[in-house]
Amino acid sequence: MIPYTHSDEKSAILYYANLLNDKLAIDIIRRDAIKNKDEATHLALFFWEMVRASNEEDKKTNKNSEFILEKIINTLMAYYRTSGYEDQWEEVADKQ
Repeated sequence: MIPYTHSDEKSAILYYANLLNDKLAIDIIRRDAIKNKDEATHLALFFWEMVRASNEEDKKTNKNSEFILEKIINTLMAYYRTSGYEDQWEEVADKQ
């Protein structure tokens, strides 16, 4: 299970997954688990797309998503480490 530390993390991820029409990200988050390396890579890529989308949303709404994004990245990094997918996270993060 993805070890969320803040109550709004999952709903924030699902909000952006729906906004970006990312069905695989929605499935992963709803299931609270990555099944394989392809899903690990996909979710890592999705995270960075979510960051870009949140920047655009923040400009439109005058909100600041920095706090929740910081919580989410910490949660995902911890999950990737403990689930054996740290290499996939690092590979994607290094290209951002």
